[in-house]
Formats: sequence, C-alpha cells, structure tokens
Amino acid sequence: MRIPTLTPLNPKWVAQRAAADQLGISERTLLRWRTAGFLKLGVHYRRKFPAPNSPLLYQLELCERAMIQACARDARTLELVGA
Repeated sequence: MRIPTLTPLNPKWVAQRAAADQLGISERTLLRWRTAGFLKLGVHYRRKFPAPNSPLLYQLELCERAMIQACARDARTLELVGA
C-alpha cells in the first residue's frame, strides 16, 4: 500500500527569503523591484493565500529571466524601469 505524501502544488513557487537567497539579492531588493514594477504581480510573484498579509511566493525562473533581461538593457533605458 502506498502512503500519500504532501507535496507543494507547484514547487516552482518559493518563499520570499528562499527566493532572495537563490537569486543572490536581499529581500529588500525584491521589495524595491516589486514597487518599481520590475517584478509583476501574478507573473513573477503572488500571495500564498488571497489575504492582504499573506506571505509572498516567487517564481524563481521568471525572476531570474527578468534579472538577465535587465542586465542586457541599454544603460540609457534603465532609468525608465517602472516609469
């Protein structure tokens, strides 16, 4: 008889602290990027539960892709992020 185990619904979504550690940045930087619109709600991050104070979860692969794209931008356009 197989015993069922609990697994996350989508292991791609990780907690904020784990995301910051994996991406090599601080949790504060994640906040700044969200505020600036660099990371998009529903794409790069979401709430764990539909409550205002619910912890945030991040999609690591998409966040990393956004970081790579930002590094590849022309320096003159970096000031326009979030504008």
